Amino acid sequence: MEANEENLAHVAELYKTAVMAGLDGVEFLAEFEDGVLAREYNGIGPEWAGHRIRDWITGRFGVFEPAALIHDMRNYKSDGTRAAFMAANEEFLRNCLKLVDYSFPWYRLRRYAMRGVAMGMYDFVSGPGGWAAWHDCHERNLSRKTSDVGHQTSKSGV
Repeated sequence: MEANEENLAHVAELYKTAVMAGLDGVEFLAEFEDGVLAREYNGIGPEWAGHRIRDWITGRFGVFEPAALIHDMRNYKSDGTRAAFMAANEEFLRNCLKLVDYSFPWYRLRRYAMRGVAMGMYDFVSGPGGWAAWHDCHERNLSRKTSDVGHQTSKSGV
């Protein structure tokens, strides 16, 4: 996603909601410039599904967007390890459940239905497709680091 004014404003709103809902990983988000957050956040759903499907899922389950933002950034910084993969997915589940509790009072049936959706999304991101995506992100992360080193070297004239 490109970092235009609309995307920057949307990510700022997601960040604000993440803070207000007490999500885990907010301090991690603070490490990134707004433009990077806006560029890397792709909505709810797998990258391979394309924008149209992710837009539909995001529209239907937008309550989870702040958790998805944090999760997308965890993927962006993937180290390729199983432990970090599991930690990122467990954080995603905790955050989704916090967002449900933040968004719906205890007496609304929707709260309990959305908790079920959160569990399903956790199962999805923790499965083989999530693991493959984690490794793809790790490869991109390594490529970025390599190109950053090469770029820095060429700037210094070494």
